[in-house]
Amino acid sequence: MKTLVLVDVQNDFTPGGSLQVPGGDGIIDPVNKIQNRFDLVVATQDWHPPGHVSFASNHEGKEPFEVIDLDGREQTLWPDHCVQGSEGARLHPRLELSRVEAIFRKGMDREIDSYSAFYDNGHLKSTGLAGYLREKGAGELHFAGL
Repeated sequence: MKTLVLVDVQNDFTPGGSLQVPGGDGIIDPVNKIQNRFDLVVATQDWHPPGHVSFASNHEGKEPFEVIDLDGREQTLWPDHCVQGSEGARLHPRLELSRVEAIFRKGMDREIDSYSAFYDNGHLKSTGLAGYLREKGAGELHFAGL
């Protein structure tokens, strides 16, 4: 089954967002156009609780993009972004969602970051995406996003 995984196409990662990727909204029209070429389309969503450990604002005297040691792992400190329920955490309004069968949220544990669509940075908690893809019989995987 040919599968498209849309990764973190969220307001905070597009122009005007708190952790914007320059030109990040440029991915939206192309991924909208290709979704119909796939048997399965799913998405991920960064979904941090307020006070997340990766936010520089939670580390006195630290600035965004500084790197610290956090429990033996390097942690980049970020501007507050994709806070649960915020406008910045929403999937971009131009992203076509009618073919998206499931959305997998990540970064929900206040004490550990999660860059992967599959598990947190400590490989302690799964997002459930791998199991879902196996259950659906996904074979050929394509990833697009921010």
